Amino acid sequence: MDISVPYVAPLCYGVEDGRHEPFIRKVSTAEDRRKIEDFQLEALKRKATLLPRFEKYCTEKGYQYRAPIEEIYDFSVLEYSFAFWQWDTPVSSIPSVTASDDEIFNYLLAISEPSYFATNSPEESFFVQAARELGYHGYDTRPFKKYLSIKSGKGYLHRLMLPEELKDMPFDKTLSKKITKFLKENDPKMIFIYGENDPWTAAGVTWLKGKKNIRVFIQPGGSHLARINTLPEAEKEEVMTLINEWLEEK
Repeated sequence: MDISVPYVAPLCYGVEDGRHEPFIRKVSTAEDRRKIEDFQLEALKRKATLLPRFEKYCTEKGYQYRAPIEEIYDFSVLEYSFAFWQWDTPVSSIPSVTASDDEIFNYLLAISEPSYFATNSPEESFFVQAARELGYHGYDTRPFKKYLSIKSGKGYLHRLMLPEELKDMPFDKTLSKKITKFLKENDPKMIFIYGENDPWTAAGVTWLKGKKNIRVFIQPGGSHLARINTLPEAEKEEVMTLINEWLEEK
């Protein structure tokens, strides 16, 4: 490759890398994070009421799971905060804790669709690759333990999202080590673009410093949708100038 512009590229070092959960605990403002956690707690507090509706919805959609439906409900609530920040959901859209069951239920599914955990998910091949060498994120269950049917979120990717024959597949760090070594020892023409609020940025190569060609740009307040065109105007011009200069060298 002569020039690369990776968008929101994480470099994870484990099936549950460990950097995403602390990131979510510090992202944005304390007020915004509190609204998100309050919604998750409310969704869990109403589980007795919403679970039958949740099960009916999943049955009608034809979703199948490798765990009891109550656990899938819990994991959908845990996934909510990650999905919220990943896709730039407006904080103003979060229902209040006094909202109706319909509002709570519909909003949860709009952000954290339970097809994510289904055995017939179209993303299964990616989950296998994530478990094998790309790595993934975990869940912080501590604020919700009182209401969860699961003891821990640890190992969820293998248990919920991998075929039975791959459940014991070990994580291979060869790829992540190779990429890290390559980036440290070389200086290819690469422009990494991340969103400030995207949880995947926690595992980004934002530690790369002092390179002439490798450049890292973080869109303020940005999400997984961060692109060249979403950067502040000055940085966007800087990126385009770099690319044009590199193209003229070829």
